[in-house]
Amino acid sequence: MPGEFFSKRCFLFDLDGTLVDSTPFHARAFVETLKTAHPDLARRFDYANFAGRPTWEVLTALGLGAEPELTALTRRKQHLYRAALERGEVNAFPGVGDLLAQLREEEYRLFVVTGASRLSAQSVLKLTKLEEFFEGVVTADDTPLGKPSPEPYAHVLNTYGVAAQDCLAIEDGESGVRSAQAAGIEVVLIHTDLQLSGVPHVRDAGHLARLLRA
Repeated sequence: MPGEFFSKRCFLFDLDGTLVDSTPFHARAFVETLKTAHPDLARRFDYANFAGRPTWEVLTALGLGAEPELTALTRRKQHLYRAALERGEVNAFPGVGDLLAQLREEEYRLFVVTGASRLSAQSVLKLTKLEEFFEGVVTADDTPLGKPSPEPYAHVLNTYGVAAQDCLAIEDGESGVRSAQAAGIEVVLIHTDLQLSGVPHVRDAGHLARLLRA
């Protein structure tokens, strides 16, 4: 596995659940958003089924795709999540800053590929002091389709002139894995017990850093 990592020059990171421990706060924001008008959906909502997808896609998948409700609910969910950010509740996973510093020092090219809105992504990267490490950030605002479509990862390849074979994607969920694979990019899973055939795991950022030094 370390040899495979060394052959890559570009690392493409998912954001939520991969770099930052934000999954519980996204889940809570969705539930709170749904409670008033759709209590049945709120009770049955399981964020694990939707992790990594843009807010409007999640709501549409729940059957809430009609306007003006879709826009209103999307804004409400994003407001609740950003409030958690501003309260300092969302943090980077342990070791992430050290890993990114190591990769930058060794002149890897680093990108974020996320289903979050640009405002949310920029906010969490700034508040967790991770924004300085990344050459580019691809968000839900940049592509018409989110993960598991290949479009988010293909956008990095096309915009920044990198080849798929030179890239490694780091993801924590199936939709992100499928997105990267559909774009021709190898993937490693992190911070998850998810088992997908042919996709290697690392436990956390420290584990990945040690493999890169091996």
